[in-house]
Amino acid sequence: MRNLKYILLGANVVFFALMAAVLPLGFEENDDVMMAMIANGSYSGVPDYHLVYINVLYGMVLAGLYSLTRAIEWYTLSFAVLHIISMTALSYCLLTVPNRARWERVVWMILLYVLWARIIVALQFTTTAGLVCLAGCVLMLRESKKARWTGAAMVVIAALIRFMAAGLVGLLMAPIIVYTYRLEWRKYMAVVVMLMAVVGCRVTNHMVYDHDPEWKYYRAYNQLRAQLNDNPNAYQLRPSQLPENIDWIDYQLLLRFIPDGEQIDLPAIRQLSATAGAVPVRQQWKNLHRLDKYAVEIVILMALLVLMILTTGNRTKYIFLIGYTVFVAALIVHVSLDGFLKNRVFLCMLMPMMVTDYMLLPKTTGRKRSWGIGIAMTVLSAWYGYQIYSECVTAAYNRYVWERLQQPILAYVPEGADVTTIGTSMMMEAMDPWHIWPYECGKYTLGWMTWSPLNKTVGHSYRALLRDDMYIFTDVQGYQKEKTAVPRICEQIEKHYGVAAEIQPVCHNGRYALIRIRVKE
Repeated sequence: MRNLKYILLGANVVFFALMAAVLPLGFEENDDVMMAMIANGSYSGVPDYHLVYINVLYGMVLAGLYSLTRAIEWYTLSFAVLHIISMTALSYCLLTVPNRARWERVVWMILLYVLWARIIVALQFTTTAGLVCLAGCVLMLRESKKARWTGAAMVVIAALIRFMAAGLVGLLMAPIIVYTYRLEWRKYMAVVVMLMAVVGCRVTNHMVYDHDPEWKYYRAYNQLRAQLNDNPNAYQLRPSQLPENIDWIDYQLLLRFIPDGEQIDLPAIRQLSATAGAVPVRQQWKNLHRLDKYAVEIVILMALLVLMILTTGNRTKYIFLIGYTVFVAALIVHVSLDGFLKNRVFLCMLMPMMVTDYMLLPKTTGRKRSWGIGIAMTVLSAWYGYQIYSECVTAAYNRYVWERLQQPILAYVPEGADVTTIGTSMMMEAMDPWHIWPYECGKYTLGWMTWSPLNKTVGHSYRALLRDDMYIFTDVQGYQKEKTAVPRICEQIEKHYGVAAEIQPVCHNGRYALIRIRVKE
């Protein structure tokens, strides 16, 4: 048992390396690619710590490492190291919980590693933060003072990577921490210091952005834009519900991740955010139908919790389990009312729930209920095993599209020119996460780079699309059909800026195209 942690560390290194070698490893979305390009300097020419979604303190460490050498993709490597450390701490803590039957340890460890493989195949900063925070919270449940303080440090690191993900996992783990600590106030010292450190890092991040007016404006703008794009209520608004100064077509293009920053500026996007937030509750409840894609997981989780409630003979644990079940259900509903419950967020909710269940397993369950719990866990593992297969198929296809269909088109962009993508057409997330730094690019405009100081005046409005050195990457249907994105952009350019614009194709392969928008002769 003394060498168990070292055995697990070695096994986890091998497991991650094997998954990275065998699976078509890539990022889940292009957010990570863009942040890696900012950090490694391939975007602006020098390593930069303004990673937008990741705290500047973490960004400073990455930028410093990239300044030493760009031969190593520090962004991806840092995630890999944190994954391995977190899984080592997590698996060690779970395996050393006393009074657990062998079958319980086996089925929970299988699910834990299946979920980890699911996270690895679609690497993402949100799930990385969730995993690190979970490991930190589990360490804080240990009796060892050293373990508690180490866990607190890991939670702080998780909050640097993705504050909201760490907050979600911390919220789900808080009940079991309080249940374990009870009134032993000395144990809460690590929690108090950890919370103070998280707040301090958060304040530091705000101060760095607010110090520069351009970054302050961009941060406020992008935060509200992201909230609108991730809010299902925003997609239900009708033209009559928009503020009078907002054009309906401009709003539709905003929802397609291609906002005109001059027409929908910070004051306008604040108005839109308030309008979407004022959607009646009865309309918000309609968003719950989107939970049907998690029906299998939710049914299994609820069945597992019911089995545990029926099994426990401890009244305190009985009340806690009922309260925790209601809490989890309410949290899932709450997240779904004002946002899309994405897979990465659901994974950040699922893992702490499974850990909490394991910590609260009764010493004796009875044969029938033991079989029920074991079957529920096995089915959940099998279900996520199938999801890994589906993700692998999708990732392999996306990599094929990126390498064989999209990069040949992008090769026609002249050296020194800038390019923007319409919506999510460009599958940058399919590039090799270990070799992002050699990818040289111009300025990616629009989307979440609208108003970015790294772009200066590039892409703050549709007028930038008329520049001689600006190219647009899109799928063929995105510009050939009427009332699709690019024709709409041309209409808005003429409407708002009095310039008649037309589409000038550069090249296409039948599926994707490189085009320009030029002033009509």
